[in-house]
Amino acid sequence: MNAIAPRESTNHSVRWYAERELWVLLLLAVAIYLPRLTTLTIRGEESRRAVIAREMMESGDWIVPRTQGVVRVSRPPFQNWLIAGVAMFRGEVDAWAIRLPGAISTLATVMLVYWYSRQRLSRTGAFVAAAAYASLLQVLEQGRTGETEPVVTALIAASLLVWHGGWTAGWKKETAWAAGAAFAGLAMLTKGLQAPLYFFGSTWAYLALTGQHRWLWHRSHLCGLAAFAGVVACWQIPFTVQMGWENTWLIYFSNVAKRFNDDRLTTFLAHLVTYPPSVICGCLAPWSLFLLLYLDPQVRSRLGNRRDMATFLLIGIAVCFPSVWWPPEARPRYFMPLFPCFAVLIGLAVELLCEQPTVLGQRVWTTFVRGGVIAMVLAAAGLIGWSVLAPPQFPAPSLRESAVYALIAASLSVILSKIGTQITESAIRRAALCMLGFLGLLAVGPFLSNQDRRSEDLPAAMAAFKTALPDDVRLVSFDRVHHLFVYHLDRKVDVLPWPQTADDLPSDADYFCVDAPGKTRPELPFAWEEVASLPVDRNHHAVPKDRVIVGRRIAEPAINTAAKHVEPAR
Repeated sequence: MNAIAPRESTNHSVRWYAERELWVLLLLAVAIYLPRLTTLTIRGEESRRAVIAREMMESGDWIVPRTQGVVRVSRPPFQNWLIAGVAMFRGEVDAWAIRLPGAISTLATVMLVYWYSRQRLSRTGAFVAAAAYASLLQVLEQGRTGETEPVVTALIAASLLVWHGGWTAGWKKETAWAAGAAFAGLAMLTKGLQAPLYFFGSTWAYLALTGQHRWLWHRSHLCGLAAFAGVVACWQIPFTVQMGWENTWLIYFSNVAKRFNDDRLTTFLAHLVTYPPSVICGCLAPWSLFLLLYLDPQVRSRLGNRRDMATFLLIGIAVCFPSVWWPPEARPRYFMPLFPCFAVLIGLAVELLCEQPTVLGQRVWTTFVRGGVIAMVLAAAGLIGWSVLAPPQFPAPSLRESAVYALIAASLSVILSKIGTQITESAIRRAALCMLGFLGLLAVGPFLSNQDRRSEDLPAAMAAFKTALPDDVRLVSFDRVHHLFVYHLDRKVDVLPWPQTADDLPSDADYFCVDAPGKTRPELPFAWEEVASLPVDRNHHAVPKDRVIVGRRIAEPAINTAAKHVEPAR
């Protein structure tokens, strides 16, 4: 089949869930995102989410997030609930419980992108859109972790795509509003105010700019507002009753304020210049190449009944982008909830390319195919060379392991090279499968293995420490200690204020722990000896960047009577 039938792009009643393309794509996505899910040690913010979930399970308080029994006003607890739900099934808060919600959210987003694309696009266009999302570099990095991004991406994308998909498919307006707003409410309970800003900002701007502003005052809109408020209120009201308005403010705005800590004009201007390329050329690579097609007037003129879809997606991206572009310390992954919108635009661009190739389209396609072939060949050669030539300080995979990966990459390059300059449905599908397989293979294979070799082996160090630490001693921390240490310790650590005198340490608490960056040694108003020094970095360093020192008070009189506060590592 050399061209896409236009009639296929307008069928809202299509049985998308029974299409072979979707299931082939899902099987490949499962093969990428679920295997080796527990290979890496717990890292980043994963342990913070896990500690909160575990303390909720132990205390029975599912409303207030806490670490070490102290309120943690960083974000609402929906992701912690998901982790706890999996942990209850498994019996412990392990790596599966922490990461499975994120991996399932990514797979659900792949299905969501396919479903929404099929509202207007052909099977090939929807297939490319979903394959593109599954193989975006940022998604491959974050989509199988216990971080917040994969979960909030699935929920915000669902709020936008379900709303617009239902709006244009003839659903009752009340149903479209309620469904989209309910997902936005769950997203707000996951990461805060980003969700209502993205959902209501995008939908309101779309209705106003497309001449449908009367629906903003329609009673169906009230159904959406009520659904959003109802979902959020289920948690918000009991939290505010328990913790008051100050903590309610902090749980939504404390993290936002941190994005403006560096208020230098040079930092702000540098962020304005570098952020868009880092998203387009980094996070969305290599599929962002197809976005160039929208620069061609011939392509835009052939949107037809897909113009409304493109308009909605572009309005959403434009409305939401300033929220991450203006804060000088925002990271590219913060815009990940809009990546499904980019993926649909990529699928639409490829569909238009297949229908009627233009000069620009032919160049983009040739660059994509040839660039993919070159990348696969270089990856195959690089893996073999890495295994053979890597110096001891840079541990490499075994030659056998590299040979397997190199053989697969080389085979994919042969398949892709045979496509050449063909622009047909079958060629496009084969190219999308090759690119998804290649990038997924690298992510779950050599890259993951390399991360594993570089990782700090804190679990082994903690196991030895826990064996040496008597079971009956009370362990305290001065201020909160690093959440990764608390996660692996898996026992109660009481929080005390930083001691100013020797009497500030209770008589039954000879053992204490404290955050200490680098080689610093905390100065305390009593004599003590170091019991353990435990690095809590993601990767191993000769001199740890962050560590937790466990100490024991000794009987000799203290030399210093004044305490010096050491800022905990963040």
